[in-house]
Order: sequence, then structure tokens, then C-alpha cells
Amino acid sequence: MNRIKHIKHHEIDFKKWDNTILSSVYPLVFAQSFYLNATCPQWEALIIGDYESVFPLTYNTKLGITYLHQPPFTPQLGVYGKITLEIEQLFFDYINEHYKLIEIELNASNQLQTKFHKSKTTFIIDYKTGYKFNQNTKRNISKALEHKLSFVQIPDNEVLPLSEKHLNPFLYKGLHLSKQSIHLFNELLKASIANKNLYSFKVIDEKNNLQAIAHFISNGKHTVYLKGINFDKEVSLGSMHLLNSSAIQFFEHKCDVFDFAGGSKESLANFYKGFGALPLPYSFLKINKLPWLIKLLKK
Repeated sequence: MNRIKHIKHHEIDFKKWDNTILSSVYPLVFAQSFYLNATCPQWEALIIGDYESVFPLTYNTKLGITYLHQPPFTPQLGVYGKITLEIEQLFFDYINEHYKLIEIELNASNQLQTKFHKSKTTFIIDYKTGYKFNQNTKRNISKALEHKLSFVQIPDNEVLPLSEKHLNPFLYKGLHLSKQSIHLFNELLKASIANKNLYSFKVIDEKNNLQAIAHFISNGKHTVYLKGINFDKEVSLGSMHLLNSSAIQFFEHKCDVFDFAGGSKESLANFYKGFGALPLPYSFLKINKLPWLIKLLKK
């Protein structure tokens, strides 16, 4: 008989947890302990058996109400490990009973559907099935090479200063992320460097001027494009096409799946498709049983 145990953060066996994540159908970096420790430091867990099936509880508390939310930069959580519809239902029933507000994403291997589940899409390259750049992507790569742009891996000791100077302003002013979210982003970079999972790249011109920068996190199975920015938007030198195409080739023999971690916007979807990425649907679970006054305050 499957029995769920709810354990506090300090009780989690991170080694067993990570072994379960990495042996899952989708061994996503988002659910690994180092990642969650950075983006939701107080997270707790639901487990069945000896970590046979696990479910991260990324909770927060506001106005005296504890709720489940999707931490910044952390999509596709939900059930990992052994997954059946019965097991998914057990976890669903548990969180539905214990939380009045739930807004979380579930990884693509979670198949349970209710009226509370909505569809989302990311774009991935599965290296086993291959990929092909389209003509527009090839043209932009050629343009970048004609302008003598270069793809360079950033040494770990230079990552944080470069990122804080060039990427953080974009996160704040361009994406309108809160200072707390940007702090968590920097903590994630630090944790990924310490865990030897971070790969940061830049594109520079002949004079060593920075044209693009991006971070990727990889666990040897799943690689995710975290965040990036290019500085040649006005002249359009193709720096981001060169960076992503080079990164895709860099990871080709280092993991199984390259994940763009997005694609809900048509412009981004078309950009990702240009590299041969295909859509991968997954679910967003939203349940709001808050009293009407609290709902009003939340808005």
C-alpha cells in the first residue's frame, strides 16, 4: 500500500532524493536538491517508500496562509521517480487537502488531468532523434561568423561579476523581476558552480566587446538554458544564434536533452524551432480555495 510521508527540509536525504530525480523518466535539473535549495531554500518533500516516488513542496507563507508556488527559474516539478496515475492521484489528493492555494508546474511525465490542470509547453532537442537548424538560423550564424564573432566559455571565477554587470540589469529592467528573484538567481548560479553544473558562455567581437552572454545548467542528462541576453539587437549581428547553436553542439555528447525552458510566446517558440527544437507539453496545476476577501487582497 502506498503511503505518503511529509518530511521537513532538514529531514530530506539529499543523496537519495537526487538519485530518484536522476533515475526518473525526465531527470530534470530543476528538481535536484542543489537547485531547489537555491530557489526555494525552505522546501519540504512528500515521499513514498524509500524515496521511490517523490514530490517537492515549494511552499511559502503570506497573510498567515501557507501555499504552494512555482519558485523563480524552477519549472516542471511535480512527481518524480516511480509514477503511475494512482501515485499521482495520491499526491494530488494530499496537496489539495492541505493547501488552499496551489500554483505549480508538473514535469512532462505527470499524466493526471483534472479541471485544475492546464497545458504549458517547453521546447527541447532530444539528441537521440537529432536536430536540424533552419535556413534563417543558418543565415544568422553565418552573419555572426562574417562579423568575426566568437563563442567562448566563461571561467567560473568570471561568471558572477560578468552576470551581475550585464545580465542582472536586464532581469530587473527588461523582465521586471523583483530584487528578491534576482538574488535567488545569483544564489542559483553560485550553487551550480559549487555543484559543477554551471556552463556559462559569451559571444565577443574582434575587439573583445561582449555581444551576448548566457548560462546553462546540466546534470549530464538534462541541460537547460537558464537565462541570457544579447547586446547587438540594433545591428543584429546574429550573436544569440551563434551562442545557442554553439551551446547545442557543445552539449551534444554531454547529455540527452537540451531544454530551452520556455516557448509560450510565439516569437520565442519560432526562435527555438529554428534550432530544431520540438514542443514538449506539460501541466500547470492551479487551485485557489482562498476565502473571497483573501482572493481580493491577492489580486
